[in-house]
Amino acid sequence: MSHKHTLRVDAIAIQLGGDLVGDGARELSGLSSLADAGPSDISFYSDLRYSKLLESTRAGALITKEPVSELKIPQIVHPDPFLAFLELVDEFFPVPPASGGIHPLAQVSESARLAEKVTVMPFASIGDEVSIGAGTVIHSGVVIEARASVGDNCTLCPNVIVRERCRIGARVILQPGCVIGGDGFGFARRDGKFIKVRHVGTVDIEDDVEIGANATIDRATLGRTLIHRGVKIDNLVHIGHNVEIGEDSAMAAQAGVSGSTVIGKRVLMGGQVGMVDHLTIGDDAILIAQSGVIGNVASGAMVSGYPARPHKEVLKSTAELRRLSELRKEVRALEEQVRALQQKAANDE
Repeated sequence: MSHKHTLRVDAIAIQLGGDLVGDGARELSGLSSLADAGPSDISFYSDLRYSKLLESTRAGALITKEPVSELKIPQIVHPDPFLAFLELVDEFFPVPPASGGIHPLAQVSESARLAEKVTVMPFASIGDEVSIGAGTVIHSGVVIEARASVGDNCTLCPNVIVRERCRIGARVILQPGCVIGGDGFGFARRDGKFIKVRHVGTVDIEDDVEIGANATIDRATLGRTLIHRGVKIDNLVHIGHNVEIGEDSAMAAQAGVSGSTVIGKRVLMGGQVGMVDHLTIGDDAILIAQSGVIGNVASGAMVSGYPARPHKEVLKSTAELRRLSELRKEVRALEEQVRALQQKAANDE
């Protein structure tokens, strides 16, 4: 269902810059997937894998790259239907405006510096000498410890923790429960016992970063753990101490990056990728899901498997492995032929 007034299809087409095919006067009040859409919803079609859903969709209108002649509903032809669809999200599901101000049940240190239009919700805690930029929203249960800073127009969702002296840039989104600046996994071993290594560094997160729910980014032992501009980190990702992640890189859920690893720009990392410490991952590398990375990865490389190696090699090995049973039968047949030949040669003697 929509959370806003209805929109005509022709108005949507103008807004998206698409070409209208069909009845532009039809009014819509929501947006949905092909499978779930009803007559008052607009949906999109951009992938041949979902072509069968076109036969049964009840959508009232469709955004598509090419007109679908068999559908007798209004269509908006757009070069990128998915991105066009995303433009409509705020129209039908507008973000409620922040109320602004500090709730009386929030705890804010007298030495904290809050810019204009900052919203602090109940039971948030903001420590000494914390700095928060204009338009930032601090949800319930957030803890920002002493001398940390948060930039303009950020959103810190419920129960986020930002530890002391960590720095968050502008337009950063921290999803519920993520922890910025916890101690790294650092211990010295002496006489069979562990001795804790204090981590006195920080975490520095640049602008336009999003970090998923319950992700953890450890503070540096010394210096800083650095997340560059535009990085996107999924839920349940762990980033170890002194790691550096380059601009516009992205990593999916349950990936883990060990300490002092340097990841380049625009690196894509699938779910459950794991890597040992002190590695270098080059720009534009792709690490397929569940890769176990134990060595450096060159720029532009695509790796998979454990230990991670070039993806084409893994595909070739997998194809050969599937033939293993057949190859075993062939080898046994050849062994029988060799034994028969040996027996014949013995008999001829």
